[in-house]
Amino acid sequence: MVMKDGSLRLLTFMLSLLFCSCQSNGIVQDAPGQSAVVADNSRTSVDWPGVYRGTLPCADCPGIDTKVTLRSDRTFRIEMVYIDRNVRPFIQEGSFSWYPDGLRIECVDRKGGRQLFQVGENRLFQLDGDGNLIPGEIAERFVLRKISDTVTTGPDASLQETYWKLTMMHGKPVPTPERQQEAHMVLERNGTRVHGSGGCNRFFGTCELLPGNRIHFSKLGSTMMACPDMMTEQRFFSMLEQVDRYSIKGNTLELYGARLASPIARFEAVYLR
Repeated sequence: MVMKDGSLRLLTFMLSLLFCSCQSNGIVQDAPGQSAVVADNSRTSVDWPGVYRGTLPCADCPGIDTKVTLRSDRTFRIEMVYIDRNVRPFIQEGSFSWYPDGLRIECVDRKGGRQLFQVGENRLFQLDGDGNLIPGEIAERFVLRKISDTVTTGPDASLQETYWKLTMMHGKPVPTPERQQEAHMVLERNGTRVHGSGGCNRFFGTCELLPGNRIHFSKLGSTMMACPDMMTEQRFFSMLEQVDRYSIKGNTLELYGARLASPIARFEAVYLR
């Protein structure tokens, strides 16, 4: 088809108007099937590093208490606790990458597992496996809200309501025997009760907090299951009855016996409630 000069000028003018309208509000349309690229997107305009938390849906439990930490070096940590289940927290750590749209991120852990999120102002939206928002009335159940901007230099972990994993006892690393839980404890919010696991059996008891970071455990009891390796558990329960004081630095808790300069046990804050 041959166009006259006037028709060609009109077509050029209309195309220029269409292009300008596509650029309005910072949006340029991509090719069909691709997401729009936003000039002022979450990656460039949102203060996204920080800690996000919420309760995600669970098929066979009341929910999954989830905490996501995003760092400015594009590394992440995801901590998930299945509510009302006697299981240890599920931890994912690795690095994340941004989608070209600058809105979504793909978190890939060290074992190859992946989770997708859309980053908003003080919110994270968990996406489905194809990178799409969850539709419908349940959409709000897949939102995590920002609880802290502090990532690398945060305050010391709280003694109470923190999942403390036993990592060292009497100067030696504490392994987790195969097909057993890791040894851990949680000091309850009221400051007078403690519960946890020795690796085989669940335990419970009382704790007394005194001035000067002093702490005493007593009246410890446990279930009576038998496991192939009971040695770590027995030493753990015995050690707790020797504790006189504690020290917390960052996410590390150390317990000391009376008049001892070196800790008799060390714990890591695996999940901060």
